[in-house]
Amino acid sequence: MNDIALWDSLRSGAFALGAPLFLVVAAIVTLLCDISSPTSVLKRGTGLAAFFGVLGGAAISMQQGSELAATGAAQFSPSSTSTSLWGGGILIDGFGTGINFILCLAAFLTLLMSGKYLTERKLPRGEFYALILFATAGAMIMAQSADLVNLFVGLEVLSVALYILAGFARRDWRSEESAVKYFLLGAFASGFLLYGIALIYGAAGITASHLKLTVGHSLTNLGMISELLTKSASTAQPLVTMPLFVVGVAFMLVGLGFKAALAPFHSYAPDVYEGAPAPVSAYMSAAAKLGAFAGLIRLLQPILAQGDQAALFRAAVWTLALLTMLIGNIMAIRQTNLKRMLAFSSIAHAGYVLVGVLAGSTPGGGFAADAIPFYLFAYTLMNLGAFAITVWLGKNGEEQVLISSFSGLGKRHPLAAGVLTVFLLSLAGIPPTAGFLGKLYLFVGAMKAGFVGLAIAGLLISAIGLFYYLNLVVKMYFEDAPDGQASEPVRGDAKLAALIAAIATIVFGILPLSMLSPKAEVATKPTPVAAEPGAAAPVEPRSH
Repeated sequence: MNDIALWDSLRSGAFALGAPLFLVVAAIVTLLCDISSPTSVLKRGTGLAAFFGVLGGAAISMQQGSELAATGAAQFSPSSTSTSLWGGGILIDGFGTGINFILCLAAFLTLLMSGKYLTERKLPRGEFYALILFATAGAMIMAQSADLVNLFVGLEVLSVALYILAGFARRDWRSEESAVKYFLLGAFASGFLLYGIALIYGAAGITASHLKLTVGHSLTNLGMISELLTKSASTAQPLVTMPLFVVGVAFMLVGLGFKAALAPFHSYAPDVYEGAPAPVSAYMSAAAKLGAFAGLIRLLQPILAQGDQAALFRAAVWTLALLTMLIGNIMAIRQTNLKRMLAFSSIAHAGYVLVGVLAGSTPGGGFAADAIPFYLFAYTLMNLGAFAITVWLGKNGEEQVLISSFSGLGKRHPLAAGVLTVFLLSLAGIPPTAGFLGKLYLFVGAMKAGFVGLAIAGLLISAIGLFYYLNLVVKMYFEDAPDGQASEPVRGDAKLAALIAAIATIVFGILPLSMLSPKAEVATKPTPVAAEPGAAAPVEPRSH
């Protein structure tokens, strides 16, 4: 009987981590194929093994999502019905499966745009493909983590792979510089994160001792922390206001804020994105954010649910969101390099997502929580597509990144100009694109949760983005081409990746993906909370 129970436990645990485990196995197979004889069939199957791994991971995520939907847990809020496995440290819920699917999409588009680019620059394909798969597996673990230790493990798997990928073009000093900057700052941020986990562990242990609670899980388990937050709320020293806990959460915000490129932890992003190979910059801009925001949501959801006692945390996240949106958009205006402009643009979009994280983690924020996966889905399509354009239009192993070089592109390459226009309009939030619906869902969700001021500020700040996005459109269609521009783009795989992303951006802007769209029925009238920092009284949100 014990053997049967053990087998059932192992089988359930393997199913819980089915997607990341599948990608890890595929990465190992990819490496084995890569080290085989250059004339063998296995060597030619390197790319096939990588694509099979990504598609298999996506299929497993969809299967898990469909099984959850059959049980009524189809929404993407982390508070939805979920299954807890691996000692309560791993969750299977709609949120985790949704993020895993988007991560597989990001990996697929990155692999697709990389083939000829790696060949032209004489970079090893097998190692590149395997690192993308390992990084994706790490981000998936973050998305499914219900324990801070597991979250840290997933973050480090993601980070180590990204450190190597940032410097993958070893003969390019800009790539080496970006890797050094990312590694040094990333290691420093990881130290903050780990120290924050230690402080939270200590605060949780003190609270459990005062309450004389029997600890059923690790003190770093988010379910256990949530229980301690709730049971200590009416005591003389609530956990949510304990200085040790406050400092620990602040340190974790620094660590995760670095990966999500939130201001003021964003300074590395433009330099790293500019120096890293374009496919790596594209992947980094999506995958790192997906993992980081998954961790932020898991961490903040039980904390911000504490109502007025969590006013300090709400004020801090509110300020970070506003600062990130403002700095990202303002700094993007003066950029002359497309990769740097997209880096600052990604910082601004991190601010928009943080608005959803704040609203979705408070009572009554179910609509905003469900809006986050759709926005991340749309962001992945339009951001990776825009980076794919720099690879598509490049030649002789170089990327086309100077904004001035896009002048007259509408006449020289109508298809490339049209595809890039779709991405720019979506990034700006103009219909009928997925980016428009994503912003609409996020800001409406923020209003429903009572954050009306922040939602209005976000809408006004996002209007700044119209300037630098539409400025590039004007250059493509209303300015003459500079001398010496190529007449025909040559990278067919990057072209295919960009076309797939552009078509999906339009399709899901007109017919939003029901699997990832927020559910109207969850947008009920929330419990009033003090929505804006410094508010004298709770704000009663309007019904929409």
